[in-house]
Amino acid sequence: MTDFEIDQLADSVLQLYRLNAPVDLARIAREEGIELVGGNFGADFHGRIEYLPDDGVFAVYHPENLGEIFPGRVRFTIAHEFGHYFIPEHRDMLLRDLVHDSAEDFRPDRQIEREADRFASALLIPAVVLRNKMGRKGFLSLKEIKAVGAECQTSLQAAAFRYTQFTSEPHLAIVSENRRILYYFVSEEANALGFGGLGNKTLPSDSPAVRALASDRNIICEGETNTEQWFSERYRRADLWDESINLGYNNRVLTLLSWQDYESESDG
Repeated sequence: MTDFEIDQLADSVLQLYRLNAPVDLARIAREEGIELVGGNFGADFHGRIEYLPDDGVFAVYHPENLGEIFPGRVRFTIAHEFGHYFIPEHRDMLLRDLVHDSAEDFRPDRQIEREADRFASALLIPAVVLRNKMGRKGFLSLKEIKAVGAECQTSLQAAAFRYTQFTSEPHLAIVSENRRILYYFVSEEANALGFGGLGNKTLPSDSPAVRALASDRNIICEGETNTEQWFSERYRRADLWDESINLGYNNRVLTLLSWQDYESESDG
């Protein structure tokens, strides 16, 4: 399925059950006859959906909440497994293979996992919420994205990546660990401008992102940067604004890069 089709599918589920943020995942499970099974399945467990042919039902296995940092991540795990249930090709696979174990959130190397991540983000953070928050200005700051995550009861990473998928502005959301870049999402406009892939594998020295690594959790570090510091050689250069925050575990930092003084073609 295309990204647009997956977004439309998630929106159809929200409309079917008349759900608003924060989305009631337990209600979706009840309405669809899905069993939710929480437990301690080990450190390497990220989520599983299984079809039980004898009972004719699906079961979603997920970690129990592990403290104040993790409830949003658990909700994302459940919504990700719902993606495997609702996306027709994934459901056919489950009916054939009976069980599917999911990979770590946001770091999949398989299309099926990327599609389920996309569905989960669109389900947990409805488009109407983002449109209302963005209003006429058309963009959100990291502080505002954090508020969206709190309203929708998702992790900050999920909110940032969903915003990056949704915005019409050039934008990147990056997660690093001990200065090493783990993964990132790029908006369609940034990709169209030729900035679809980072050149660096580590955070630029003296950047707000590096300051955030040494800062307390929830402290936003921000400042000016540019594409030369983050990307390999490009045919054009742009000034960027870096907003970064320590995620509070594993020395991970979330960084948002936005173009300064950006004007789309429609702006003239």
